[in-house]
Amino acid sequence: MRQERMKRTPVISVMMCAYNAAAYIGDAIQSTLDQTYKDFELIIVDDGSTDQTLDIIRSFTDKRIRVIKRKHDYIGSLNAGMRACKGEFIARMDADDMMMPKRLKTQLNLMRNHPELAACFSWGTTFGTVEERIGHCARGRVDHAFFWLLTGNYLMHPTAMIRASFLRSHHIHYKRYMYAEDYKLWSDITRLGGEIYIIPKSLFRYRISKSQVSYLHHSEQQESRLRIQQDILEELLTRLEEPQKSPVVRLYHMLLRMNQMSLLQGDEVIVQMYKILRRIKFNAK
Repeated sequence: MRQERMKRTPVISVMMCAYNAAAYIGDAIQSTLDQTYKDFELIIVDDGSTDQTLDIIRSFTDKRIRVIKRKHDYIGSLNAGMRACKGEFIARMDADDMMMPKRLKTQLNLMRNHPELAACFSWGTTFGTVEERIGHCARGRVDHAFFWLLTGNYLMHPTAMIRASFLRSHHIHYKRYMYAEDYKLWSDITRLGGEIYIIPKSLFRYRISKSQVSYLHHSEQQESRLRIQQDILEELLTRLEEPQKSPVVRLYHMLLRMNQMSLLQGDEVIVQMYKILRRIKFNAK
């Protein structure tokens, strides 16, 4: 009977990818194991760590933990972890953050009650060098989510719970948009019609430190962000109908030319095109 219970497919797969996270990963794992909802597996991918990360992971004896050890390749490790998930739902988790005790239960109830949702997120609270609430820019169902993402990524990666069947049926995976791979994932999900929801509760504690990607790799992250916004914009342009489509596309190419001549920044191109598309789509004044 014990072996049968262990082999049963869990409802939720929590997927964590860790690289040299020895300072914090113990807290991240413990906050996951302390969830009030218990029917989950915890997939931890060690992304070629050179510190004590793997030793700390292996110090936990909970049978729900599965460890995958790989050479350092963060995007490849993320995808390996996602492929290993067996659950109906995949909850993302970062190795330096912490879940609030009812996170999994709250998100699971929402996803079960709304089978049309591809993913849900939540608000969070930072800790470490700064303490504040984050993610409060939206709540509830996000209408026109693909268009909304043109303005930036407001969805917190480690708060995501994703319906695994949606990812698999559309062959969605992390792509090499370095330090913004989550933003690309959300744009791919919503581009294909996936509906998303933001739970207006702080279900997550997000660590702020000088070792974060946003501190160490800001320029690379911004470059990837702009590429994703351009991807979204160009897809939105293909969806326009005449008579608006031709002049708007011509304007876009003119703005790109101005960007190449250093007369406009890339962000300014996105902002101007967003204003025009918003007026077309929503008849805004």
